[in-house]
Amino acid sequence: MCFTYKEQLVKILIVDDEPTITNYFSQLAEIRGFEEIDSVGSGEEAMTQVIRKNYDIITLDIQMPGASGLEIIAMLRNMCSHAIIAVISGFIPEEISSDVAGCVDVMIPKPVNVETFNKLLSNAEQIHKAMNEIRSLGVVPSTVR
Repeated sequence: MCFTYKEQLVKILIVDDEPTITNYFSQLAEIRGFEEIDSVGSGEEAMTQVIRKNYDIITLDIQMPGASGLEIIAMLRNMCSHAIIAVISGFIPEEISSDVAGCVDVMIPKPVNVETFNKLLSNAEQIHKAMNEIRSLGVVPSTVR
């Protein structure tokens, strides 16, 4: 037995301890038509969210209370391996370990202008659509009983 792949909506997770930032990014994404947007204020909450849902785009602040963005980034990458992970922070260290750098797709310093954030969303959406098209080319075998 086989089944066809069902296209999924782009799922966004915004991680920042400043509510004004999470609200700003959420509103920008909503204006662009995204519907599945979650936001959290700490690294621990981000980990809880990725256990519940597989995200396509994750924006991640570095300096937050509790676990910093750099401390959880490898776990986020392992749990959402296909996600675009964008570190968006007012504090981007000059030197980053190769383990951390290998988990990040882009680092954007704050303040982020609307055009840059929209480009991030647009490009991530194009990647998501391309993956959906690839998956719809054939069928995926269901598990054998």
